[in-house]
Amino acid sequence: MESREDNSQGDTTDSAAGRVRTQEQLLVSRLRLESIIESAMDAIITVDEDQRVMLFNRAAEQMFGCPAKEAIGRTLDRFLPARFRDAHRHHIHTFGQSGVTNRKMDKLGTVMGLRSNGEEFPIEAAISHIAVEGKKYYTVILRDLTERKQAEDSHRESQRQLTTLIGNLPGFVYRCRNDRGWIFEYLSEGVSDLTEYSVEEYLVQRTISYGDNIHPGDRERVRHDVQAALEQHRPFELTYRIMTKSGEVKWVWERGEGVYEQDGTCSYLEGFVTDVTERKRAERLLRQSEERYRRLIAVSPYAILVSRGDRIIFANDQAIKLFGAVKAEEILEKSPMDLFHADDHDLIRERIHELFEGRAQGPMLEEKIETLDGRAVDVEVSGARFVDEEGPAILIMFRDASERKRLQEQLRRTERVAELGTLASGMAHEIGTPMNVILGRAEYLMDRVTEEPIKRGLRTIITQVERITRVMNQLLSFARRKAPQRVPLDLRTVIEDGMEMFQERLARNQIRVEMGMADPCPMVLADADQMSQVLLNLVMNALHAMPEGGTLRVGLEPEQPMVKLTIADTGHGIPPEIIKKIYDPFFTTKEFGKGTGLGLTVVKGIIEEHQGSIAVESEPGKGTRFTVLLPIHQSG
Repeated sequence: MESREDNSQGDTTDSAAGRVRTQEQLLVSRLRLESIIESAMDAIITVDEDQRVMLFNRAAEQMFGCPAKEAIGRTLDRFLPARFRDAHRHHIHTFGQSGVTNRKMDKLGTVMGLRSNGEEFPIEAAISHIAVEGKKYYTVILRDLTERKQAEDSHRESQRQLTTLIGNLPGFVYRCRNDRGWIFEYLSEGVSDLTEYSVEEYLVQRTISYGDNIHPGDRERVRHDVQAALEQHRPFELTYRIMTKSGEVKWVWERGEGVYEQDGTCSYLEGFVTDVTERKRAERLLRQSEERYRRLIAVSPYAILVSRGDRIIFANDQAIKLFGAVKAEEILEKSPMDLFHADDHDLIRERIHELFEGRAQGPMLEEKIETLDGRAVDVEVSGARFVDEEGPAILIMFRDASERKRLQEQLRRTERVAELGTLASGMAHEIGTPMNVILGRAEYLMDRVTEEPIKRGLRTIITQVERITRVMNQLLSFARRKAPQRVPLDLRTVIEDGMEMFQERLARNQIRVEMGMADPCPMVLADADQMSQVLLNLVMNALHAMPEGGTLRVGLEPEQPMVKLTIADTGHGIPPEIIKKIYDPFFTTKEFGKGTGLGLTVVKGIIEEHQGSIAVESEPGKGTRFTVLLPIHQSG
């Protein structure tokens, strides 16, 4: 009897110990699972058959901006954009019936998620399901792709910029094999301008190789110089002749370097080739005859200097004109450094040293020169070394780049203005209609509420809606500005009528007006409404510049063959660093809500359409003066 009791007690003890171990193992397993889920970097969400959230880990809270306690029990629709919800439910149902227990991230593609703040974002998802006691539970693992998508977009933009840059180069960029034919593997479109062969003929049809383009008299020299540089693993620069498709001989300058394997062998060459035919022709003329060279370059459209021994020994007429001299003697015997802007001295000194050390010519660079009266002028400059009976010298060629830069800036402004016109026309209806509704509702409520905090809020809404409406009206005026209806116009009348509108504000702001108008003053051929708009914008700018009062001066006088209108104030002025931006669309120095940045853009456009001009002078702390010139009406 005692033996059976002892055995029974032993079995009970073993069973209890087993249960404890099992519970401990379950606890450890549960803790391990919870730890994994909560520390996971990807969002993990489990839903039941009705797609109600059962599990929402910490990463999911961060991804969707929603605490787990708010997510648990709600449907998964809460985290999906409305337009995707039906399709998502259908997809989950189909997946549950398919017999497949999981699908990896790369199998489902990209879907969209919805954060608590309403922001949509791309996500990648994996899904699995299990059945417990006849019920199905689905677990999705989500990964936010926002940063990856932004990186991909940036990469595409970088590729676009690189393609644009290469396409605009004055030559071509290449990658070729290091073989006898120098077969191209990559080639930019500029090759067609230089060789007359298309990219397809080189890369697709393979009917020509660049080795065939090189002039027979230069092939061995070019190959020898390139291979010598490659053996030393250094870049190469050389000048040689090529034959175009039509048989024309051209001189080119090439710079390149090798692409090496791990064992040091060169498998590819990469570089840039540009046309230097004109430069080589100039060198040849110099070598033929000093006198002939002088006659030819004296009438060149380029400004040309010749330097020997750090002294200018020749300047053609274009160079004399470019540097603001009257005669060549004002330039001769100067150092080339005296003619370049101080900021560029180090670079110019290095280029001159390279040329004297044996480099045949340098690439075209954009630098600044300094004229004899101290003005800085943007130029394109290149140099070439030559040797005559008196020894080595350098030919320096200049081309004034100021006009090109001015035209580029004008084109940029024109394109921006055109874009604004298109934008304004497209946005007018989309913004105008809802703004009118908002304004009407706000005014309606203003008449029916008495609480002052609510009234303040409504006044803010009305003020901002009115500001948006003003901006849109100016945009539309800017975009739809009709061609001026020019008639003989007395600007005195326009000014007198316009200034009457400002009398109350001028008095309130303690601004004194000084009028100085010639009587009589010639008429101009102009649109009266547009001239009123010019006056309104210029006077309003002056008033904004004098918040503490001051003096407004309005002048009108003939300045043959124009009539000059001046609007001057004694306000705070415009800093020099921003004065060149004042005509740019949307640029304003006024505080938020007091300007659209379109007024001066409109003014400048109107004046230029009238074949006139507008200029500004300003000194910070002392005031600003706008001067408008309009052509005089020639009667009869």
